[in-house]
This record gives sequence, C-alpha cells and structure tokens, in this order.
Amino acid sequence: MEIVVNEWLLDYMRPDSEDSDKIKVSKFVNAWVEKCDKVVIRRTCQFTSKFYHHMKKFGWDIDFKKRFTKLDHLLFRNSDKTIIVEEFDIKKLPKEIEEKTPLDDKYLIELAYSSRDKTIVTTDQRLKKKLHDDVDLKIYLLEEFLGGYLS
Repeated sequence: MEIVVNEWLLDYMRPDSEDSDKIKVSKFVNAWVEKCDKVVIRRTCQFTSKFYHHMKKFGWDIDFKKRFTKLDHLLFRNSDKTIIVEEFDIKKLPKEIEEKTPLDDKYLIELAYSSRDKTIVTTDQRLKKKLHDDVDLKIYLLEEFLGGYLS
C-alpha cells in the first residue's frame, strides 16, 4: 500500500506533543516499518519544510532526535519504505476535486492522485468531509486507519 500522510506525523513526534499523540505516531511508524507499505511524500512541500524546521527547532531533545533520525532514514534514505515524488511527476487534479480542495491541502490531494493507492491518512476532519464523496480517494482519519492497520 502507498500511504500519503500530512504534517500530523511530524507534529505528533514533537517533544511538546500529547503523550497519546506520541503513542499513535509510534504505532503508525512501527506498523509501517513492519509491513511492505510505503509512505509517499513530495520532494518540495509543506511536509518536507516542516520536517527540517522541526529537526532544527527540537534537535536539543535527545528522545526527539532519536525518533526524527529514524524517521529521516525511513523517509529520505530508504526507498523500500518511501516514494519521493518529484514536481514533474505530480498529476493534475480533476476540476471538481480541485474546486472542493482547500488551498492549503492541495499539495496533499495532488500527491494522493499521483500515487497508486490514493490513500491519505490525516487528522484533518474538514478535509475528509470536503472530499468524502470522491470515489477515487481513500481518506482516513488517523484513529480509524490505525484500527484496521494494526490488526
């Protein structure tokens, strides 16, 4: 399975995130590592910018640094676990989907449409509601995805 994730993956790893969020992200990453699935990221987007921002901002925290170093290896150095999509490989959205997509989430939907499975795992309920009737996209809230993914 090819899975598109947004910034929750990074934010839930921050030293100041809730313990329950750290547990969720840990469960997700551990299951992703154990399975033959890949996370799909766009080389240049809000996700990659935030990744490097968090590395600089929270690098002082030893536990965070361990988690982020592992994530860095998985996301940017392990082609068995990640697909990095270049800008020229991004597919254009169907007009009706582009019109419904919030501007700040457009990169995420474009990335999903550029992936094989068109599966997004998010914590953004608004995004799921706006695009719930698109039969091509599979948008899961993190909790519902984990429910099926961990079993």
